[in-house]
Amino acid sequence: MSTHAGPVGLPIDGRERATREGWTFPVRSPATGDPLWDLPDAGQEDAQDAVEAAWRAVHATGWSTDSPMRLKALLGFREALVAESDRLVGLMATETGVPVALRAEHVDDPVAALRRGPGRAAPRVTTVITPATSPLAVALDEIGRAVVTGGAVVLKPAPEAARVAIEVGRIALDFLPRGVLNVVATRDVDVAIALTVDRRVDEVAFTGSEVVAERVRDAATRARKRVRVDTGRPVSIRARNDSDLESVVAAAATAVATNAGQACRLTTSVVVPAYRYMDARTAAIRAMDSVVVGDPHDPETRCGPLRSAVARDRVLRYVALAESEGADVARGGRALDRPGWWVPPTVVGGVDRDSRLVTEELLGPVLMIVTRA
Repeated sequence: MSTHAGPVGLPIDGRERATREGWTFPVRSPATGDPLWDLPDAGQEDAQDAVEAAWRAVHATGWSTDSPMRLKALLGFREALVAESDRLVGLMATETGVPVALRAEHVDDPVAALRRGPGRAAPRVTTVITPATSPLAVALDEIGRAVVTGGAVVLKPAPEAARVAIEVGRIALDFLPRGVLNVVATRDVDVAIALTVDRRVDEVAFTGSEVVAERVRDAATRARKRVRVDTGRPVSIRARNDSDLESVVAAAATAVATNAGQACRLTTSVVVPAYRYMDARTAAIRAMDSVVVGDPHDPETRCGPLRSAVARDRVLRYVALAESEGADVARGGRALDRPGWWVPPTVVGGVDRDSRLVTEELLGPVLMIVTRA
């Protein structure tokens, strides 16, 4: 169990601390809209402190050259994460609405995959920027990549998923040397950009939307950093005119409804022959109806709330756009009448393949059925 209880601070340079300015930001439950807690809201000086700590860990200690120490530290860290996994899963469900039923892909598998062997790349200071749709998986992969090579990480999580990322940082305080893992929670995009251009940062790893990725990529490239960017994109599949069409549609519907469609590279649209439209529509609705929507802490739930009010409203605007284009909203498409940020599993038919719904990433529980001649 983590020995770091009490008020939540930023894990920077081997200790928890408040922000330099004392700033915080409020967090609300996506399931109820109720206040959850206040989290540290880092500024520019906090970001500089985190980068300096990471730089010292790599360049002014034995961390980068002592492979046995690194492997021992990583093993202890991984074992602690396993011991704390139930709590991490609960925090994730509370903070982001990711159902506990999805713990394997979001927590258990990423923890188990933390790299065991010695890394071959040169030790680097890496800024890691992660999305709310993957609260821990991306972060743990990048932390493992850095630790085994003797590098250090400054982790900047999405504000909607900052609490669980901070908790990972708190656990690391007992196992990783000072400065190896620093967590900078902030709502300020300029702070995130500062973490990508600081002269002491060697590499930037970003996972998230294409819009933000473009700004991060441009800033980091101009600052001559190594840049690794992973952006989500919608996937469209063509269902053949055979007996498998309905099962293909149903599988896509179930997948996009899981975790309210908040994952990268999901199949969000299925192209079917025009005369099979009603078959596809029926199959999609039936599959959506089978998805359990509810409390993300309930093991039966597969579709929880959207991660924020902004995310919910964005999905609803896309559905409204589809209606304005003459699409058939066959199921869902309206916010659920309950507190929190809920959109039910939704089926939209009669969508043109050039529509923004098909070509842009919704990150919501919406399946589009596109017809072809």
